[in-house]
Amino acid sequence: MIAGLLVLGGLALAVVGILGWRRRLPRNRFAGVRTVNTLRDDETFAVGNQIGAPLSMAAGAVAVLGGLAVLATPSTAVRLTLLVLAALGGLVLTAIGGVLGDRAAKLVPVPTLGGCSGVCAGCSLVDGCGSGSSDADGAVTAAGAVTAAGAVTKDTVSADAVSSTDVTSDEPASN
Repeated sequence: MIAGLLVLGGLALAVVGILGWRRRLPRNRFAGVRTVNTLRDDETFAVGNQIGAPLSMAAGAVAVLGGLAVLATPSTAVRLTLLVLAALGGLVLTAIGGVLGDRAAKLVPVPTLGGCSGVCAGCSLVDGCGSGSSDADGAVTAAGAVTAAGAVTKDTVSADAVSSTDVTSDEPASN
């Protein structure tokens, strides 16, 4: 029973490895190298799984062959030894492949966005953020952004668009 599960798990690892190697494994939360670095975008997921694929396929082969050897061996002590060795071998190879895939994904540069870097400070998508230019009133600039707290910075809004208490500034508000 346990040897059969080892064979099935090995086959699953081999299939994931083949899909990762061919860059056909879609980004998901269930199969493949799944770390913060690989789940960043589709490209990093593909790179991480392509690098980890050979070890995943090797882990699958170790598990399948070990499971088949357990099924073919009559001695209980040898069966138990083969089962432990095959399971540990598959686990170690999978872990090493995951670490290498994560490191490779970490080296993929983060793509840069054009315009106002994907942050829209209230401009229309056509007039402001898409081209990085200001709208008709000059309220949004290419350097403008919204702070993490949601406040609009002084660079993003013209003086007549918002009162001075709404604009984040180093200067004290005048009354």
